[in-house]
Amino acid sequence: MGFLNDLLLTLIKALYSVVNNYALTIILFTVLIKLAVSPLNLKSRRSTMRMSSLQPKMKELQDKYKDDQEKLNQKMQELYRKEGISPMGGCLPMLISMVILFAMFYALRTFANEQLVRMFLTFYHNPEMDPHTLTEPFIWIRNLWMPDSPFASFMPDARSLGFVDYKVWNDISAQLMNAGTIPEALSFADSKALQAFITDVVTPFVNSEAYAPYVAAAPGLENLSIMGLFRISFFKEGNGFFVLPILSCATQILMQRLTMKNTQMDPSQAGSQKMMIYMMVFMSLYFCATYNSAFALYWVVANVYAIAEQLVFNRYFEQQDIKSAKAKEVGI
Repeated sequence: MGFLNDLLLTLIKALYSVVNNYALTIILFTVLIKLAVSPLNLKSRRSTMRMSSLQPKMKELQDKYKDDQEKLNQKMQELYRKEGISPMGGCLPMLISMVILFAMFYALRTFANEQLVRMFLTFYHNPEMDPHTLTEPFIWIRNLWMPDSPFASFMPDARSLGFVDYKVWNDISAQLMNAGTIPEALSFADSKALQAFITDVVTPFVNSEAYAPYVAAAPGLENLSIMGLFRISFFKEGNGFFVLPILSCATQILMQRLTMKNTQMDPSQAGSQKMMIYMMVFMSLYFCATYNSAFALYWVVANVYAIAEQLVFNRYFEQQDIKSAKAKEVGI
């Protein structure tokens, strides 16, 4: 997985060198990845529909051999061979998509952490500058490397900076020193040394007059209790309006429903599919609401592409059914 993370990150940076806009880079990169996987998705969709068409025959076998599991398995395999279907034919694209999803999560988290450290160190050594010039905006989002949420500041706070690996601090500070942005590089030996730096240097500066206004909560809207379960704060300069998390849920639901269209399922399968939809919607909301907007943008664009792809696939298979019906009418 580490190799794939590094590969995706390298490709994103290479595409950015051409486009020179990270939001557009992520959108184009997502579309290119999805286009590459589309042939497998078409094959998977065809396999799923053929499996669905076999449901009546499979139900007959299950009823006939319900007391003989070994015989049932044998007959099911014979049916698959006769129809030229692989039961696992629809799983590969889904597996590939999940691997890419999590690889993108880690790649963009790594890159976001690098950008947050770059922003902090640059502003720390140049507090007279406007920190808004250090961010990567996208339409309503002030900083692509922070969550799209009014509950997140556009500048990183001490807590978010404390989650960044100490090696990232060392590497980014060396780059900034070589560029002449800061006077000297950091050289943390381990995470313990970084935490001491967070406590002694980062936290006091975040609380200083130079930095605090950019991570300040809106008066009267700080530390609000939500049903006694957790607390949130609205920031004066919140990083977004929760648009991407909401879009991620809406597109996830629509995508799943389109995927299930014209697919026959027995009650147990339908129940499992609904549970999968709920789980994916919860995952999309959690990840897109709590992690950087860059990853949320990837998730939403990937879903929108999948929806468009499913609409095209559904239309294609409808046309195939019409042609097949006409061929049967004329005896072909």
